[in-house]
Amino acid sequence: MGRIKQLLPVLGEPAIRLCLGRICNAGVDHVIVVLGENQDRIRPVIKDFPAEIALNAKPGSQMADSVACGMALLPDKITGVMVALCDHPLVAQSTYADLAALHRKNPDSILLPVYNRRGGHPTVFPIKLCRAAAHGTPLNAVVRANAGRVCRVELNDPAIVRDMDTPEDYQQMMDLAARHAAQPV
Repeated sequence: MGRIKQLLPVLGEPAIRLCLGRICNAGVDHVIVVLGENQDRIRPVIKDFPAEIALNAKPGSQMADSVACGMALLPDKITGVMVALCDHPLVAQSTYADLAALHRKNPDSILLPVYNRRGGHPTVFPIKLCRAAAHGTPLNAVVRANAGRVCRVELNDPAIVRDMDTPEDYQQMMDLAARHAAQPV
């Protein structure tokens, strides 16, 4: 996209701060942020969050590589991993909270959030299945190989299917944010 996605402004703050604020306030037990080649610019922006930082030093690597970096910092008591992406900054805090609560009730299921029949992010994986990603298996392959364990969770959150990979995506994200901000609470 030509810019550091994590630092793009969304609702008046960098996307990564918006994401972390919602995740941390949703009751997610242990937060790990995996940073890559721009970590020196991003780390100061998130220093006040209760999150550990993992470093993925492989530019252009796959999501499974970042998951592996984060998995190395997980405490033993963890039962699942919520993979949340910074390029989905408008995911509602309630979505993170709902998925975390559902995982506590169904720790052996892959929780795939769905909006209008489309799967999105964040996805929650049982720790045992997430370890496959830590060994290089792409997460979508983990989902396909464990289709019987996938629980599609229909949520009223259009942001779970909205990312910002292109300037056009980012503009659509800003339009969605403006509509959301204009709604009465």
